[in-house]
Amino acid sequence: MDNLTHTLISVLVAETVHRSVPPSAVLSDRTRRTVAITVMAVGGNLPDADVVYTTWAGSTLDYLLHHRGHTHTVPGALGLSLLLFAAVRLWWWRRKVTPSAADIGFLAGLSVLATLLHIGLDFTNSYGVHPFWPVDDHWYYGDAVFIVEPLLWACAATLLFVLPGRTGRVLIAVVLAAGLGLSWFTGFVPLGFAALLTVLVAGLAALSRWAPARVALAAGIVAWLALTATFVLTSRTAESRIEALLAERFPQARTLDVVLTPMPANPVCRELLAVQTTPELYVLRRGFHSLAPGWISAERCAELFPSGAERTAPLVPVAQPATAEIAWAGELALPAGLLPGLVGDWCAVDALLQFARAPWAVADGAGWVVGDLRYDRETGLGMAEVRVGPGEDECPQLPAPWIPPREDLLTGR
Repeated sequence: MDNLTHTLISVLVAETVHRSVPPSAVLSDRTRRTVAITVMAVGGNLPDADVVYTTWAGSTLDYLLHHRGHTHTVPGALGLSLLLFAAVRLWWWRRKVTPSAADIGFLAGLSVLATLLHIGLDFTNSYGVHPFWPVDDHWYYGDAVFIVEPLLWACAATLLFVLPGRTGRVLIAVVLAAGLGLSWFTGFVPLGFAALLTVLVAGLAALSRWAPARVALAAGIVAWLALTATFVLTSRTAESRIEALLAERFPQARTLDVVLTPMPANPVCRELLAVQTTPELYVLRRGFHSLAPGWISAERCAELFPSGAERTAPLVPVAQPATAEIAWAGELALPAGLLPGLVGDWCAVDALLQFARAPWAVADGAGWVVGDLRYDRETGLGMAEVRVGPGEDECPQLPAPWIPPREDLLTGR
């Protein structure tokens, strides 16, 4: 999830919690609100501090393995919560503030909630998290919400007239205006959903202006949870339908995974990556699916998807006709034993496949280019692609314990 969404949802939760618990006997209303918003906003982004050491390591593989790495696990999040809690306690000590037991509990609860909320929001995307390290090193994917979701930004409209500070209100207004502008004028969002987003922003802003603050904030929280639930439900429905279509159209293939990426502000359209095997082949198929083909066809979904047409992976046309429900964009078939063999031969490929959920490979002179089709958005090497060959096999500086998403392919299970 993008950091703007993390911040907006965190501030919404902070203001709601602040107004929902009894006043402090020590801290003023303004001071406690400042603490709540600061802790939630900082803690809601703190797990992304992993970019500090991934940037230091300096390689693509270190970034892939450690962004959403240990700081995005429950133990890592709790460790960050402790640092956040200690920082505020130190600030109180320096300001000669003696908090009550209730204030300390308030701070501790928000510190824990902030970092765990970050992991929960990140889980909803197709990038993945592995929250249960060191007990479980598998990746988990929500495949439900686009990484930049203006419908979630809209939930912050309840803060427009609730937050006491003008600066915060202006910033939220700017974000909401940007979200509406992007939805109406970029062409990524169907007009019907852009209109829905506009109505949602206007309705929540009206509640913020004229309803009691607690009612407005509750509406924002309910809207956030309801929208997330809608995306989750439609994603699971689409997944079930796609798996049935795959079984019908490719009866000889075994489906290992269906990777879904929804469109922004659009729970109907999704990009799909089908990861399949036959006894001889490993096959990736990319396409687009519509849950409401009578309204928005799959071909229209493909036009809406915010990505370029050029890719590094050499996809060829799928030998299946497009329908209103599903439109194919291409496929790549590899010998079944190719990727396991490359993992054994090249350190960089072994590391990449600890991250890659839809891995592919193509010969490149005397070597190979290996990547993850989820992030193949350009013709050159991108964020999830490596080149290996004679004298070119860069291992990550920071090894990671993550179990490869395609362990089923590598082990044949």
